Amino acid sequence: MKTRDMDRSTPRAAFTLVELLVVIAIIGILVALLLPAIQAAREAARRAECVNKLKQIGIAIHGFHDAKKYMPGLALCGAGPEDYNPGMQTIWFNFRHLPPSLYLLSYMEEQATAYQFSWQWGGDDATPGHEGPAGLLNINVVNKQLPSFMCPSMPPAENPVFNCWSSYGWSRGNNDIHDSPQAGDIIWPGKSYGYVPSDGAFVTAVDLGYTSDMGTSDKAAHTANPSWWKDPRDYKLAFKNFTDGLSKTLAAGELHHGIKGFTSTKINSVTVGTATDSSGFTAWGADNGDYFDEGTTNVKMNTWSGPYYVRGMSSTDIRNCIMNSPHFSFRSFHSGGCNFVLMDGAVKFISESIEMATYKALGSRNGEDVVGDY
Repeated sequence: MKTRDMDRSTPRAAFTLVELLVVIAIIGILVALLLPAIQAAREAARRAECVNKLKQIGIAIHGFHDAKKYMPGLALCGAGPEDYNPGMQTIWFNFRHLPPSLYLLSYMEEQATAYQFSWQWGGDDATPGHEGPAGLLNINVVNKQLPSFMCPSMPPAENPVFNCWSSYGWSRGNNDIHDSPQAGDIIWPGKSYGYVPSDGAFVTAVDLGYTSDMGTSDKAAHTANPSWWKDPRDYKLAFKNFTDGLSKTLAAGELHHGIKGFTSTKINSVTVGTATDSSGFTAWGADNGDYFDEGTTNVKMNTWSGPYYVRGMSSTDIRNCIMNSPHFSFRSFHSGGCNFVLMDGAVKFISESIEMATYKALGSRNGEDVVGDY
């Protein structure tokens, strides 16, 4: 009787080298086909998160207005080249240059940060004796990033001016400069030119008619009576001033880091002495002089490089900045445009190819201009 040979294994079929190469090639093709879809899905999720954060900013704007009956200003006096009266900081109880984001913190579930802040001093003030209610200097209160102001599509900032860097800025609408002042212009002592007041949702007290002479007079009044402070409602906008309609006026939008050709001697809120390449200056909590949180509809969206303002420029160079500087350009890492929140709280993605006339009309609160399709 024959027995089965238990030591002999049954031959097994195997892939040839050619077959393995074919399988690997197929897997590579599938990955190549699926990767863009996966990346698109991730970007869609990031864009949706950005939309939600701007919605929360819109809700905070309405919450502030409901409580105060006015909107936070871009500043209590001028911005950048307009600002020639530092004494204005002693007229209101609040420091003259504080971004709207600070005033909205309490309406964005950031009450603790708002409580710690010392409102009479600059956004990154580090002077001993200027501590706030919690015993912290402002530099320590704002020396961080807040998720509420961070778009997930924006890569980490590179050598940011302030450590409280953010992705969002406030719409100042449109402004301009005239070599020879015209009726209605902002005119400052010793300057031969005049500024056209900004017409957007977030503007300065100066944009709304507060002059240098008024500031000087009010400073004298406060010096004579230190318990007197200017009414915080003075020279502020309210919803009633948006005669073009809340649904037709931009409130805020993406103002990402990533600008090119910019250098700063302050990096991460610390003076470094040597001009250093920086990705930008957008910040939610630090604003001690020239502005770092405003966008305008003068400048084409997603402008990443161009002229930058420096003190002492001619009016021609200043106008070049007003119209062409990435400093004032809304910009984002979402392909093709930026997310914006309008004054009615709606959030819309606006294409970077929008007609400039339509874009400028969206920036204006009271121009009686017609907003076209966008």
